[in-house]
Amino acid sequence: MAIKKITTDKLSWINIDQVNNEAITFLKSEYNFHHLDLEDIQGETQTPKLDTYKNYLFLVIQVPHWNEETKSIKTHEVDIFIGDGFLITIQHTKSKEVKNFFYRCMKKKRIKKEWMRSNSGYLLYSLLESLFKDFQPTLNKIGKELTKIEQDVFEGEQNTQLVRELAIYRRSVLALRRIVDPQRYLMANLAHIRKPFLNEETSLYFDDINDYLNKTWAIIDTYRDSIQGLHVTVESLITQKTNKVISMLTVISVCLLPFTVLASIYGMNITGLPFAKDPVWIWSMFVFLALLLVVIMLVMRSRKWL
Repeated sequence: MAIKKITTDKLSWINIDQVNNEAITFLKSEYNFHHLDLEDIQGETQTPKLDTYKNYLFLVIQVPHWNEETKSIKTHEVDIFIGDGFLITIQHTKSKEVKNFFYRCMKKKRIKKEWMRSNSGYLLYSLLESLFKDFQPTLNKIGKELTKIEQDVFEGEQNTQLVRELAIYRRSVLALRRIVDPQRYLMANLAHIRKPFLNEETSLYFDDINDYLNKTWAIIDTYRDSIQGLHVTVESLITQKTNKVISMLTVISVCLLPFTVLASIYGMNITGLPFAKDPVWIWSMFVFLALLLVVIMLVMRSRKWL
């Protein structure tokens, strides 16, 4: 069954882990929600939003999730109805974070007493705090990986694999920005709403979540700046290395050019070439050219042209 419920004397928490006909029929029969909200939960993934009604609120929350296989950030959408005495969470894809939170509350009396001791606003705060803070280890992991990449860059490891890793984490950081930014404003608005289930006390809790998201936003911004700086640095170093290789190939080509010209001239069947019948003089010219090129290269190297 996709619908599970936890109840106390004053509060009910209903978790729907799959949007299907059973879930929609249940919501229509048990609650008087606006039809646009019911259409929203049946639609595709949306951006986070908050709709305010007389007796309830409708929220769309996006939870970041790290996919280890693809090295990317995926979003798990959670739609929430909250009113006086009830909280309804609806998952579009089964979220391990929401599931763990729900079953912890269901199976452990101490946690249930703590999270459901007050109104539905406090339960919503407990849920959102857990969902957002569960991503903190992944955020720290991204920071450690960027530090490692930075060390590799300045220890001489510049290659296409490093550029690819930077691109992967750049994509992840941009995805986090898209997720976190709108939810900062959502939490700020939630802290200023006054309902029977959202009073002065609960507003302080949502301010705390907003502060946490602002700090997370600052960290993500720092990561973005670091990635951009490292990306420019790696590209510059790779370009410099490529230019150096091209310069060396050019020098080699120029050094071989006099020998090629000399060999081409004396390789032709032309009569009257000087010293054509004296191999010693021919080899002496080759040796002279070689010595001259060595001297030129040494002078250029001393002046750091090579």
